[in-house]
Amino acid sequence: MVDKKKLADSPWLRNLFSDALIAYLSFCYATTRWQKEGVEEIEKVWAGNQPVVLMFWHERLHFGHASWPLVNAQPVAVLSSLSKFGDMIARVNEHFGRHTIRGSSAKKSDPAKNKGGAQAFRDLLRWLRAGNCAATTPDGPRGPARNMTEGSLKLSQVTGAVLVCLGQSTKNYMQLGTWDRMRLPLPFTRGAMVWRVMAPVPADLEGEAFETARLAAQALLNEVTARADEIVGAPQGLPK
Repeated sequence: MVDKKKLADSPWLRNLFSDALIAYLSFCYATTRWQKEGVEEIEKVWAGNQPVVLMFWHERLHFGHASWPLVNAQPVAVLSSLSKFGDMIARVNEHFGRHTIRGSSAKKSDPAKNKGGAQAFRDLLRWLRAGNCAATTPDGPRGPARNMTEGSLKLSQVTGAVLVCLGQSTKNYMQLGTWDRMRLPLPFTRGAMVWRVMAPVPADLEGEAFETARLAAQALLNEVTARADEIVGAPQGLPK
């Protein structure tokens, strides 16, 4: 087991861990035989000069880099916390050509502690208004798993960004004992990417209508995730 405190306190160990993860994920992506659905939909999005909010569940966080090209598509920004662990995530994201915006929401147990969340949200708005993509895990960073928060939809509502639901899976993977039951891909396996595009959230949507839109987006994200699992023959849903 990794000693999290020792890892967090040592810049050398953090960089070593990040570089090992980069090498491992790169190898997995390169040796996975990917099957794709929704390609025509997503290629229209990539070809358009429009902002995009990309959504995938936190449990599939380590699959996401393989799903979005570095050329002929919107540049992608990823939110990373201001913590030392956030430094590692930022290093991984930037290796795969992603821009990093730092900050996260405050813990419910300590809402007064500044996590940089408000500034990060403003930075994401500016990024999107420039015609870029923001990659989000709408049940992160602390869950509950597959319970979509409002943040991704608010980004769409304020900027007019289209919403893209991404489901990804691999036949073989490691399952971690984290709150989200995070999956890590294994090399030399079958993989699936499934994209579905939703219209931007209307600027005047609020109250019950907004909640209906949130539930619809949550259902679609569950649907594409289940479809990706179905394609490769992986177990669907979160284990108990």
